Amino acid sequence: MSIRKLQLLELKILLELNRICDKYKIQYFLMGGTLLGAVRHNGFIPWDDDIDIGMMRSEYVKFLEVCKYELSEDYFLQTFESDESYLFAFAKIRLNGTEYSEPINKDVLHHNGIYIDIFPFDHAPDNHYLRKLHRLMLLEMDIMCWMKYGYVKKPTTLKLKALSTLRLKTHRYLSRFFSKSQLIRMRENLLQKYNKKQTKYCINASFFHYPSEIFDQFIELEFEGIKFPAPAGYTTYLECAYGDYMCLPPEHERIRHTPYLPDFGRYVGINSVDDILKQRSI
Repeated sequence: MSIRKLQLLELKILLELNRICDKYKIQYFLMGGTLLGAVRHNGFIPWDDDIDIGMMRSEYVKFLEVCKYELSEDYFLQTFESDESYLFAFAKIRLNGTEYSEPINKDVLHHNGIYIDIFPFDHAPDNHYLRKLHRLMLLEMDIMCWMKYGYVKKPTTLKLKALSTLRLKTHRYLSRFFSKSQLIRMRENLLQKYNKKQTKYCINASFFHYPSEIFDQFIELEFEGIKFPAPAGYTTYLECAYGDYMCLPPEHERIRHTPYLPDFGRYVGINSVDDILKQRSI
C-alpha cells in the first residue's frame, strides 16, 4: 500500500507537468521505467517508485522557463539553479509537504519531497569512438560534481570498492581546483556541445545514448488509465535500454530505488487514481 500511494502521488505530479505542457505546447514523453511500465503493465511497474520523463533540450529549456510562473505552489521545481545543494543534470518536480529521501544525498539536499525526474536529451557525435569518449568525459565530470557536493554512492562488490577508492580520491582531489558552479557549467557545456547540428544519436542527462530517430515522432500510450505521449520508436528505445523488455526480471531484482519509507504529509488519504483526478477538479 505504501508504494502504491507513492506511485499515485507521482502520478499527481505528472498530471501537473502534463497540464503545463499541454497549455504551452511543450513536447515531452515517457521514458525509462515509466515507458516500460506503460508498454508492459499499462501503468507503473508494480515495484517501481519513480516516474521518468524526457524532453529534447529545446523543449526542456522552454519548460523550465514556463515553470517559473506556471507551476502550482504545491510543487517545487528542483534544478542546480533553484537548489544550491542539487547537482544533477536533470530536473525534478517535488511535491511540497512530503518526503522521500534518496540514499546518495539524504543529508545534503534542501528539499526531499516525493518527485518525478525530467531528463533533457542532447545530440551526441555520430562517430562511435567520439561518442564513447563524450560519454566517458561526462561520467568523469559528473563524479567530480558528486565529490564537490558531498554525494555518496557505495560500490556493491569488493572489486568495485577497490577501484572506487582510488578513483574517488583522484576525483575528489581534482574537484578542489574548481567551484561548484564551474563544474556544473563545464558539464552542461559538454552535454550540449553537439546541439548545433542534427546527429544520428542523442544522449540523455543520465548519459545513455539512443538513436535520434526514436524521438522524431510521438504517439500516446495508456499509463494508469490516462493517455500520455511516448516516442513512436519506443520499441527501439526499450530494446536499447532493457534488451528483452517484456521479460520480467528475477524477483530479487524487483526493488525500489530507495530503502526509505515516504512521508505522505497531508496526502496520506490518497488511495486511488480517482482520488488524484478528483483533486484536479477541485
